[in-house]
Amino acid sequence: MSSRNNTNRIKIHRSYTAMDVSETLGVHPKTVRNWIRAGLPVIDEARPLLIQGADLKLYLQQKRKTYLHRCELNEMFCFKCKRPKEPSIDSVEFIAKPGGMAQMTGRCYECGQWANKYVSWRDVNQIWTELGGKLPIAEKHLILRGQKPLNYPLAKVFNDEKK
Repeated sequence: MSSRNNTNRIKIHRSYTAMDVSETLGVHPKTVRNWIRAGLPVIDEARPLLIQGADLKLYLQQKRKTYLHRCELNEMFCFKCKRPKEPSIDSVEFIAKPGGMAQMTGRCYECGQWANKYVSWRDVNQIWTELGGKLPIAEKHLILRGQKPLNYPLAKVFNDEKK
């Protein structure tokens, strides 16, 4: 049983019974009957209940959108609080990843739960200042000799800066 249903497996021009839907998506037939009670449209009330593929696909896409949470640039989704939260500034770290990305890790400001988020490397300075951090003076011109400056959000020193 999967928690995310793949809507690409559904043919929009086909009619499905509840059992067909459960086999196609890999969910229990009772789950499909619960979706029907919750608002999944059926063709008519005669048995067996037939569901149009286009209606099923649209219903599942809308159902998925209700669970998505949009985070601001300086927020991470806290799984304990179940909503986007700002991390505490003391725990925030940025780890460089390939392709211009950075992994932002930190603790939730309210509950202390660890959270991760991938951001663009270009946005790191903006996120850091929005969280209340102070960037070092002339950051780009510093020569790091094996240690990071105080109050600097990067988790490690890069090889090209160790000259």
